[in-house]
Amino acid sequence: MAKREHLLTLVEPTKGGDATLDLAHDTVERGGDATVVMVVTDRVRRDIDAYASSENLDRADAEGRALNQLDNYCRTRVGGSTNVVTRYSSPRTNVAELVTPEITAIAVPEGLIGQRAIGKLVKRTGLPVVVTPAQADTTPDVAA
Repeated sequence: MAKREHLLTLVEPTKGGDATLDLAHDTVERGGDATVVMVVTDRVRRDIDAYASSENLDRADAEGRALNQLDNYCRTRVGGSTNVVTRYSSPRTNVAELVTPEITAIAVPEGLIGQRAIGKLVKRTGLPVVVTPAQADTTPDVAA
């Protein structure tokens, strides 16, 4: 029996970092599964800090609001019963640690991991890796 399609989709909730969600949506539409990992990098933390400052919010409150909004955005955009998790990481996240046995492919946004890391990821996991170029941003602004 063929293994059911399951895409591990990384999203960096910054400008253009959500291009992988289109692939996740397509996977779910075909009857597969998608796991979305929101990678909270230093860039995202700075955006949240700016949001907290502009709205005169405690940083923890601002982070909770922003991540809740982004979680809802990812679930709505992908559809189905999408699993969304948050991972705090450096800009060079170790994607191989996120791979579980049911994953059949990986999608990462351009700029989240370097070209050398992509090659290493393919070798370590044996899975196809799709790098999505940044496109016109549709990610909701953290400050919205």
